[in-house]
Amino acid sequence: MRILFIHNKYRQEGGEDTALALETALLTQKGHAVEVLLFDNDEIGDGLIAKIRAFRNALYNRSSEKKLIRIIREFGPDIIHVHNLFFVASPSILSGAAKMHIPVVLTVHNYRLICCNAILLRNNQPCEICVKRKLPLAGVRYRCFRGSAAASGMVTWVTGIHKLRNTWQTKVEKYIVLTEFAREKLLGSSLGITLDQLVVKPNFVSDQGPGGLPRQAFFLYAGRLSREKGLYTLLEAFRDLPDQSLVIAGEGPEKDLLKDEYQGTGNIRFVGQLDRAELSVLMKICKALVFPSIWYEGLPYVILEAFCAGTPVIASNLGAMSDLIKDGYNGMHFKPGNALDLREAVRRFGEGRNDLYAQARQTYLDHYQPDIHFRSVMEIYDTAIKIHKAKDG
Repeated sequence: MRILFIHNKYRQEGGEDTALALETALLTQKGHAVEVLLFDNDEIGDGLIAKIRAFRNALYNRSSEKKLIRIIREFGPDIIHVHNLFFVASPSILSGAAKMHIPVVLTVHNYRLICCNAILLRNNQPCEICVKRKLPLAGVRYRCFRGSAAASGMVTWVTGIHKLRNTWQTKVEKYIVLTEFAREKLLGSSLGITLDQLVVKPNFVSDQGPGGLPRQAFFLYAGRLSREKGLYTLLEAFRDLPDQSLVIAGEGPEKDLLKDEYQGTGNIRFVGQLDRAELSVLMKICKALVFPSIWYEGLPYVILEAFCAGTPVIASNLGAMSDLIKDGYNGMHFKPGNALDLREAVRRFGEGRNDLYAQARQTYLDHYQPDIHFRSVMEIYDTAIKIHKAKDG
């Protein structure tokens, strides 16, 4: 099969970048022809004229459409798989694919299609007031995207106009969502897409092998240091657990504030951004990964990497984390944003549950390893091709 991936790079590397890299490598390894068409928001530039042009192009970028059509003619794909189309690529690539009679699969990594800030979070609380509205002006009123009414209006306009044009319903054969939770959110939203269009297929990580037992005497947080990740809840919990150690790996906008407030706590250590190999070592020797996010999340790779290492996860009982972690099986839940409940979960974990390690590893083997992913994605591609052929008559 010939697969054309489309991805619009954003300001920072995220799940989309990782998913693209892993999928292209896997499909190439399995003998399929793969091409990647990249767009980059850094192309937008600064200044008023650039922003006006970006606003227009985010709705429908004819230059992106032409670039896509040229590559389709050169490469001849059987399927197009989109990881992100905001903002330079734009929904024009969906129309371009339709014009060239190529079926489209789109992986939904976040909630951008129904929420202008993409994470269904406002004032550090889950927020769904825009989910069912075709043109959700609340996101503009609350300046949910980049703290700007204009930027929020741009995102709302782009997604809303294409809802009214039925672009999301008619130009995508299959939507891949990463969890059952995300499927339910999209199915009940203003997008108007059908149950048949949505398929749950988790991401995967390559097998780096499990860690051994016993583990060292520290818990691990690995990820972005930002408010939506629940860092203040985490650090407040451990500040009052002097007999438990916590290692914080990562960078982000809250780093300096967090270090200033908590660096002096004897049981909390900040180690900065680690490469994958360094993080893998910590993942295999820590007692557990703590994942205190206060937004619904997509499918965090760090949780999959923990399961791969046979490391249980103590996580907020919220959104995707409620799906991924089974309390008492491969980790533990606590009430989101509740430092007291997190503290209690850490104490419960310390009572000695070696079965959690084997069960975390089994979770990876059952759901998140490459061969399972490959079989699932090929089935999705085959189904999308059949659907498109039936539509074309």
